[in-house]
Amino acid sequence: MNVFSENSKYIAAAAMLMFLAFTLGVALPMEEGSMSDNPLFEGLESIMSYYEPYTPSSVIFLFLKNSLTALLAFALGPLLLITPIMVLSLNGFMLGIVSNVVASQVSLAVALASLAPHGIFEIPALVFASAAGLRLGWSAMSALKSKFTHAQFSMVLDLTKSFRLFLVALILLLIAAVVETYLTPYILELVTGPL
Repeated sequence: MNVFSENSKYIAAAAMLMFLAFTLGVALPMEEGSMSDNPLFEGLESIMSYYEPYTPSSVIFLFLKNSLTALLAFALGPLLLITPIMVLSLNGFMLGIVSNVVASQVSLAVALASLAPHGIFEIPALVFASAAGLRLGWSAMSALKSKFTHAQFSMVLDLTKSFRLFLVALILLLIAAVVETYLTPYILELVTGPL
């Protein structure tokens, strides 16, 4: 059985949660005004001040930043499933808001050019990491329940299968970091002109 089919129900749950959060972010009414006045974009600007297109240091920065998020979703999954759910909800919601604002205040083409090239790798990676965290969290709760019911239960199989999915997420995040550094700005320049 491959890594996707053995984790399919957790991937489906994670994807649905992220989609719902994204939809909510897109549907949220936005106030008129420039993007620079939006506190959300001020926070993003401070984070992205470490990002410079076409530089290896940006690949490292983006990979480490996103890998930390993925690691939190995975490793802290046993804490009542809260962390993977929060990672999915916040990232989906933020992605929806950013897409909404850029599409409405600039253009849909710019929104797609700035988010889609690396997003096709980064979004599944966050879904997979969170799905791995959901599996690990569910397994931890089953193990806890078995202590009270005196049933036999081992987390080893769930840990192995979820860890394999987490590794796939890391590989996708590395690809996403390379694409965001070298391909996304190039596509954005084609759409908007030189950055």
